[in-house]
Amino acid sequence: MATVVSTKSVRVFIDPSAALAPVRYGFPPHEIELRQLENSISKIASELLDVDVVIVTHYHYDHHDPGYRIPTDRYSSKFLLIKNPVENINISQKIRASKFLKIVKNAGARVQIADGKAFEFGSTKIVFSNPVPHGNTVKLGYVVMVRIEDSGDVFSFSSDVEGPLEDYVVRFACGSTVSIVDGPPTYLVGRAYTQREVQIARENLVKLSDCVETLVVDHHLMRDLNYVELFKEVSRSSTRKPISAAELLGVELNLLEARRSELYGISREE
Repeated sequence: MATVVSTKSVRVFIDPSAALAPVRYGFPPHEIELRQLENSISKIASELLDVDVVIVTHYHYDHHDPGYRIPTDRYSSKFLLIKNPVENINISQKIRASKFLKIVKNAGARVQIADGKAFEFGSTKIVFSNPVPHGNTVKLGYVVMVRIEDSGDVFSFSSDVEGPLEDYVVRFACGSTVSIVDGPPTYLVGRAYTQREVQIARENLVKLSDCVETLVVDHHLMRDLNYVELFKEVSRSSTRKPISAAELLGVELNLLEARRSELYGISREE
């Protein structure tokens, strides 16, 4: 979900990090995934050199890096707009946020809490949602969503809403020129997610598809090779078809984490 947005006035980096699940489909990360992760981290670190504003929507390691792999000097003199580190947050993320803030403040970042606020940089307005649950339970904490507006164009970013499951998410993103939504974690159905929640997410994705120009659905949904089925269901009920982040960028889709068992040479059907 690491995303750079350029406007007439400012360059914004949302959630500059990447990470791999320690276990997915019963396997640790494959060496191919680890190599690709290093490539992604290298690109993120390079992009951070040339942005004005950094946004952190929450404190999971695939959305922020507390100096583990990305040099902390990348935050020097940057405006850092962050999810509140002490309110509407679970214990795990509160601890991570504290460590992260010490690092970036020492590096010279100009930190401001963003929850429910709006900021202006020249002709660009950055609007943050109120905190919303990280998916279907508050046990995983809360995230803030982002809208970036400039010259009539609107970009919106859901962060990890895992769906969307709430009408508030739909209302926040509606009217966007481009909206990036993380999608439901269908690979968790039967464990931490229900089929009913997938249905709610599908219905809300249909609503979003009808009220934004380009709907990008990625992240959690792309951990399931059957993501195409949900895309088809949304397309049948909407005037527009959702696309993946790879399609938005015009690059080849490469779902390594979803294919982890295949990478280890074991068929998913076995």
